[in-house]
Amino acid sequence: MRRFFSRSQGADRIWKLKDPVRFFFFSSGRSAKRSGLSRHLIFSVLPFLLGLSFLLSPDLCPADSSPVLELSGGEMVFSQQAAFYDAMVGGLFPLEGLRALASGETPAFLHLFVAGNVITFNQPAVSPDQSVDGLTRQSYIGGVGAVGLRIPASWGFWEGDVGGAYFNVDQTLTPVSTVGGVYLQTELLLDRLGPGSLDLFGSYIGSINYLLGEGRYLVDAGNLFEKRVLFYAGPEVIGQGNDSYQAVQAGGVLSAEVPSLHTIFSLEAGVLNSSVWPGIGGYEGFSFYYSY
Repeated sequence: MRRFFSRSQGADRIWKLKDPVRFFFFSSGRSAKRSGLSRHLIFSVLPFLLGLSFLLSPDLCPADSSPVLELSGGEMVFSQQAAFYDAMVGGLFPLEGLRALASGETPAFLHLFVAGNVITFNQPAVSPDQSVDGLTRQSYIGGVGAVGLRIPASWGFWEGDVGGAYFNVDQTLTPVSTVGGVYLQTELLLDRLGPGSLDLFGSYIGSINYLLGEGRYLVDAGNLFEKRVLFYAGPEVIGQGNDSYQAVQAGGVLSAEVPSLHTIFSLEAGVLNSSVWPGIGGYEGFSFYYSY
């Protein structure tokens, strides 16, 4: 499904990337059952918490290496009757024992995160049995928990994550159901590609066979207040979908990094075409990424 990220802008800031989960949920206005979802979320969050306590032990995080807390959130709205929202909390934990995997002095990092997402999605009804005012409304509400490895390099970094995704599925005049499956995510940052950086991101949700791919190329775009605010800008392309829905997007991104707040804010906008609605539409999005 969709993504909400803010990108990293340099190999010296290898953990300032995006909202790591480009997968969504929808809310149709009907109350969704949560008993099954809550049970599944416990099994996603519990490994995260256990891993967090394990990684914060002195043996794995010596005094000269510090874990990094990360928080992010975002929204994206389509003119073709879809909206996406997410929030994430996670951490990056240095693995001194795997320093040999990375080039330079920076060790590899273990990445742990959990996220919650909401998506609203309307489409022309294909059956009167699933129609209200000629529309079928779908919603997905749930979360994902994952663990992965980030390997820094002189040219940027590569990361791979694996975990589980569980969410409620709600559709007009259809019983609410809870589904779960594998969650896969990967990212490649090429930080020294010409005048800017190329960030490639992909994710997969197994239970609904949903693929997402995104690419951004950002360059320095000036600063304000004696570099208290740093700007980056560039184009982006996004493709996402499964057997029943596909969308292609192309647009631009403007990011503002505020070092004193340890935060990157991003605005994005462009055009899109989906398999659900005819013609060309538009999209806009806002996200933030905090790391400390």
